[in-house]
Amino acid sequence: MIFATAGHVDHGKTTLIQAITGVNTARLPEEKKRVMTIDLGYAYWPQSDGSSVGFVDVPGHEKFLANMLAGIGGIDHVLLVVACDDGVMAQTKEHLAILRLIGCPAITVVLTKADRVASLRVVDVRQQIEYELATQGWIGAPLFITAATDEESIALLRQHLLQLHQQNRQHEKLNQRFRLAIDRVFSVKGAGLVVTGTALAGRVSMGISSG
Repeated sequence: MIFATAGHVDHGKTTLIQAITGVNTARLPEEKKRVMTIDLGYAYWPQSDGSSVGFVDVPGHEKFLANMLAGIGGIDHVLLVVACDDGVMAQTKEHLAILRLIGCPAITVVLTKADRVASLRVVDVRQQIEYELATQGWIGAPLFITAATDEESIALLRQHLLQLHQQNRQHEKLNQRFRLAIDRVFSVKGAGLVVTGTALAGRVSMGISSG
């Protein structure tokens, strides 16, 4: 199963994925310099049964909206990230509107940076996002309060994601023809053209036709 992030710039999407998987999705020098996601980032969380949980980290800045749209195409479940110090912001609302328009019904809300504010502020931000979700048509979305340094809060979120992953595996479209939503095309020195994307159906293996 593949999850995509959504949310305002600097609300901790990349840090959250790293806390869950141990992988830093910031790969471009400019991203590391500015501490801001510019292009799509990817992380995989291998499981003991041989499967993997995948994550697509999308930009939150309004200037990179096109990259955000590329990242959520074909994604079944979105992690809506809202920082407790900022609360609901412009791209929080914009990303929610986009998710509604493309028909993405499955959202898990993750409040980040809870360790930076008082408990009353956390309650206030929770009410903000629940109101915004209800306004745009989401009722009862799962919500987790986290801090990247609080392993207990991250563990609870991991457990939730694994439950969703197992449920999704029971309904995987493995018997259909392989379909790949292309996210990126780039060249690698010594290898040539590389195409990456999200598998929407079917599966492929080395030396085996997908049918």
